[in-house]
Amino acid sequence: MKKLFYALMAMVLLYSCNSEPQYKITGTIEGLTSGTALLQKGNQRTPITVDSVSFEKGKFVFKGAVPEPDFYIIKFADTLGVIPLLLENKEITINVHIDSIYDADIKGSESTTKFIEFDRNLGDFEMKFRDLYEEYVQANMSGDAAKVKEIEEQYEGIETEQMDYMKNFVKSNSKLFVGPFVTSQYLMVQIEHTELEQIAAEFDTTMNSSKYMVMINDRIGTMKRVAIGQPFVDFTLNDTTNTPVALSSVIGQKYVLIDFWAAWCGPCRHENPTLVKNYAKYKDKGFEIFGVSFDKSRDAWIKAIQEDGIIWPQVSDLKYWDCEAGKLYGVRGIPHNVLIDKDGIIIAKNLRGDDLGAKLEEIFK
Repeated sequence: MKKLFYALMAMVLLYSCNSEPQYKITGTIEGLTSGTALLQKGNQRTPITVDSVSFEKGKFVFKGAVPEPDFYIIKFADTLGVIPLLLENKEITINVHIDSIYDADIKGSESTTKFIEFDRNLGDFEMKFRDLYEEYVQANMSGDAAKVKEIEEQYEGIETEQMDYMKNFVKSNSKLFVGPFVTSQYLMVQIEHTELEQIAAEFDTTMNSSKYMVMINDRIGTMKRVAIGQPFVDFTLNDTTNTPVALSSVIGQKYVLIDFWAAWCGPCRHENPTLVKNYAKYKDKGFEIFGVSFDKSRDAWIKAIQEDGIIWPQVSDLKYWDCEAGKLYGVRGIPHNVLIDKDGIIIAKNLRGDDLGAKLEEIFK
């Protein structure tokens, strides 16, 4: 009797081990009879190969398990195209032709199917932007100011259309992993934290612990801390002489504009003459700028300061996008600025071009 009991227990244990959630990717690629297929984790700057299989007669199979859904790609050796996957522990089938890898037919992963649809639609928007840019260049070269303005308005209209599409996409896929994934990778840095919080609240609670939900919630927390109406967040970085300088050292007597920029950033350099002009006009009336550079090279940073005629305080940790001050203020793109009043309260953000001059005129009129 005991032997039968232990045998049954062994079978139960064996079944439970084998019943752990796993993925199985069964693929067929036409036009490629043999070779190697690579499964790579694809959301790093350099994809990491996690598995590779040889295939014959165009057939390949990947098996394994992922701790949580994530973005992967399948790549075939010596080819340029990749197949995107929002990989989950499910059975997935892929049928593809070597001449049209981007048009792979994928079944078994609804999130992947939705993401491929999303990616293709974004590609359509990019084509519209590209066509408009070519028209914009031609209009600029011919000096057609009316046409330039018309194209700029069309561009803004397409940007609005694209943003609405992304928002509607994540809202309509709130129960699938693709919702938080797309939000974290494409949307969260472009919208205010209040709207991001509303979108995140609609996602299925089973995804709360996923790294993409963690990213979204971290972003919401950061943006709440540095929202308009909140007190400034202090930090200390070195100036060009390696002397530590705290932001708080310039707060209290003047209105302070934190300017996040870099020598390598074209739009930042384009904006610098506007900053120089406004600094000259208002520095004696109670206006200060506190520059924070996202540079990696000290020499390039100092050269840009000299070339652009910058005379206000400058600091940097020379960590590029890992700039500690940038993280504190949730900076995901430059140029970016934050205006702080004499009481240390954030009163405006991203004042570019004429908007900065208008705000300062309003303050110091």
